[in-house]
Amino acid sequence: MTDRLSKRLLHVVAAVVFVLAGCGESLQGDDVSWVTIPAGSFMMGCLEGDTDCEGFNGLFGETPRHLVNVPAFEMTRTEVTQYQYWLVTGKQPSYHPVCGDCPVEYMENHYHDARAFCQAIGGRLPSEAEWEYAARAGTITRFICGDTLACLDDIAWHGNNSFFDDNTRHPRPVAQKLPNAFGLYDMAGNIQEWTEDCSHDDYTGAPTDGSAWMDEDGGDCTRHVFRGSCYNTEIGTDQGLDWMARPSGRYWDQVDIRGIADGFRCARDIKLP
Repeated sequence: MTDRLSKRLLHVVAAVVFVLAGCGESLQGDDVSWVTIPAGSFMMGCLEGDTDCEGFNGLFGETPRHLVNVPAFEMTRTEVTQYQYWLVTGKQPSYHPVCGDCPVEYMENHYHDARAFCQAIGGRLPSEAEWEYAARAGTITRFICGDTLACLDDIAWHGNNSFFDDNTRHPRPVAQKLPNAFGLYDMAGNIQEWTEDCSHDDYTGAPTDGSAWMDEDGGDCTRHVFRGSCYNTEIGTDQGLDWMARPSGRYWDQVDIRGIADGFRCARDIKLP
């Protein structure tokens, strides 16, 4: 039996089991796919002249800007989906409608469940530095796609373009927008993503080797950092949250908060021969 046929049979069996479990419809989707992120250096944090670097009400500072050397690693091509999460954990916790290739969200033990999933597939949550480096993919503009909000429609689901026919907003299937130069999808929208790092008010004393910044130097590990914007974040309005769609934008929340716009993707170290 070919590997492709074996995998397809697994999907069929999984879908049948999901129906028997009482979900009411089959859950299908794509398997986890990894992208190699090459080693490199970048300037992390606020770009010169960017007026959004203090985030919301002066919190979530992006200074001082600092050089970070990031070793090569791998990252999941997309945000972890409902199907992928269910296939590994047997759970479908999402608040939003069943959609196999939509990002999973609303996990019961949010950050902890995200971290456990990544470990279960041989990975981990990315560090803040890895996430920003991977999102930028060599760009030095305000947004991944350029310096103006107009370019975001091509790469991101956000609060202005994610409405359905019934006038509701919820996450869209992954990989429908254009990827960045590293081949990663939805790095500027759809779902905001957990990272491994504990919260710190700014980058004073931050590591420069690409590793996660934990509780040293005043960090708070009851809160961890989110990166990226999401489907219900409006942009370009008086109440807009444009700063979240920037690759340097950061935000944090309590680790056990169940958020309907909070998801994740995984990273993993590259195994040396």
